[in-house]
Amino acid sequence: MDTAFYAGLDTELTGRGAGMELTGTVLSAAACGGPWSAELQHGGPPSALLVRLAEQLAAAAVGHRNLVAARTAAEFLAPVPVAPLQVWARVERLARSAVLVRTQLAASGKPCLQARVWLMTESPDGRPPAAGPAVLAGSAAADRDVADPGAAELLTTEDPTELPDFGMDGFPYAEHLDWRAVSGKAREPGPATVWVRARVPLLAGEQPSTLQRLLVVADSASGVSSLLDWDDWSFANIDLDVHLVRQSQDDWVLMQAVSELGAGLGLARSSLSDRAGLVGAGLQTLLVRSRRD
Repeated sequence: MDTAFYAGLDTELTGRGAGMELTGTVLSAAACGGPWSAELQHGGPPSALLVRLAEQLAAAAVGHRNLVAARTAAEFLAPVPVAPLQVWARVERLARSAVLVRTQLAASGKPCLQARVWLMTESPDGRPPAAGPAVLAGSAAADRDVADPGAAELLTTEDPTELPDFGMDGFPYAEHLDWRAVSGKAREPGPATVWVRARVPLLAGEQPSTLQRLLVVADSASGVSSLLDWDDWSFANIDLDVHLVRQSQDDWVLMQAVSELGAGLGLARSSLSDRAGLVGAGLQTLLVRSRRD
């Protein structure tokens, strides 16, 4: 097992404030390998890496680290290889309470993944406005409209390792995460709810931010809730949008995922929680193709 998804991140910052840029390189570990090929990365780790770069650049541009990465919209321009990568990021908008960063990964000079990341300042006291319990993030009531509403009762699970294994294995990325089933089972069609945590960090010696942690997991929603046989069909996502409502210190993420299919298209959506309640949500657009043609 690898000790991290990436190693040897080397970056350089140029410019000041708005328009500030980050360039550099990073080495991909075998742990990033995805389900369609061990030589192509699962979408989770590289999407999280782009958020990590955006956080570094935004902190340098504003001169402090009191920003929270709250939303990312990632787009896969080409498969991301398990190989040395070039990284790039640029500040697109710089304001007192919000920063927008555009980021990109490239392999051998060819762009393969890009993302726009919004970072925002929290309220001074770190607390949400006074509101009824049904709308407060982190409350069980906030989780009523999710893929598996009954799973909200399991947010208080003290130790997910006591739950049965979900059965997600057979490729490097999956084997570097711990999967615990609440409902459903890997490769069985239909919605599923699963506790997930990474066994290794994104980068050695670093603690991930909340959005980084969600992204490592959220790109799995389409696989967790797949409606199709993995041997007969591919359903790679062309994008990944994740929205954050609050920060979390929990290593475990409760993913409640469901997929819908159209004519060659698909949509996977996920509700992402910790043991205190809702943390964020994810969406993926799927490209559905037969592997038998």
